[in-house]
Amino acid sequence: MTENAPSQDILLLIREAYAGMSAGQQKVLEFFLSRRLEAVYLSAARIAELVDVSHSTVVRTAQALGFDGFPEFQTALQEQVSGKMNSTSVYQLGTRKLISELLEQDDNSMGSILQRVMLNDAKNIENMVGHISVADFEQAVNMLLEAENVYVIGLRSSAPMAMHFAMTLRQVRGKCQLLQPGVGDLVDQIAALTSKDLLFSLCFGRYTKVTLHAMDYARKVGGQIISVTDTAVSPAARRADLVFTVRYGVWFYGASAALFSLLNALVAAILVQRNDAAQSRLEILDTVIEEFGIFDDEP
Repeated sequence: MTENAPSQDILLLIREAYAGMSAGQQKVLEFFLSRRLEAVYLSAARIAELVDVSHSTVVRTAQALGFDGFPEFQTALQEQVSGKMNSTSVYQLGTRKLISELLEQDDNSMGSILQRVMLNDAKNIENMVGHISVADFEQAVNMLLEAENVYVIGLRSSAPMAMHFAMTLRQVRGKCQLLQPGVGDLVDQIAALTSKDLLFSLCFGRYTKVTLHAMDYARKVGGQIISVTDTAVSPAARRADLVFTVRYGVWFYGASAALFSLLNALVAAILVQRNDAAQSRLEILDTVIEEFGIFDDEP
C-alpha cells in the first residue's frame, strides 16, 4: 500500500471514489461492492473477464484507490471481510477460493489439491520472512527470556498453536503457563500475573473477548504484552507492547503454517541463547518421562 493509501473502511473508500472513476473502473468498483466475497479470492484477470474490461483496468482501479496494485487491495479487502465472518462463512469462502484456483488450473485431482495447499503454505512462510523486523524479533526473544513468568493465551482456532508454543517454551525456559478457560478458572490462572511477567497473545479476527480482557488485565498490572495478530491496527495489536502480524487470509485453516514457523523461530532463538539451561531442563524432562513410562518402547 502506498504512503498515501487510506486505512479507512475499504467499502466506504470505494463508494467515495466511484464518481471520479472512468466508466470501466466504475464497472470494477460495482463488482467490488456487489460481489465483494468473490473479489476477495478471484484473480484480477478473472474479474476483468466477468465485468468485460481489460486486466489493466482492474489493476489501475486498485491503484486509483491508493494501493500499489491489485494484490495489495485484495489483501486489505480480505482482512476487512474475514474479520467480520463466522467460522462457517470463512470455511465456505475458503472452499470457493480453493475450487476457483483449481478450476483455473483445470485440475482438481487429489495430487493437485495436495500440491496447491502445501505450496501455498510455503509461500505464506516465505512472504512473512521479509515482513518481520529482525529488531522486533530480537526484542521479543529478550522479553521472553527476561520475564519472570510467561503466560500464553490463544483461543478457538489459535488454541492448538498456543498450546504447542506454551509447551515448548516451558521445556526450554520454564515458568510458562497456558491460560485455558474451562480448565480451572482463567481468572484464577491469570491472577498471579505481575509487572515482572509477560503475556503472549495469539489473537485473530474475529477477536475473542476473553483474550482481549486478559490483555487488558496484563496491561493494568504493568505486565508486558507480545501479540501475534492479523493486522497492525487490530484490537489485540492496540493492547500490545510488541506486535507481529501474520495475515490469516480466507482459507479455513488460515495461515497456520506461517504462524507455526514464527513461533518455532522464537523457541529456536531462546534455545540458542540459553543453550546450557535449556539442555539441563530437557535432560530433567527426559528423566521424568522415563520415570513415568510415558512412551511405548516396542520396536
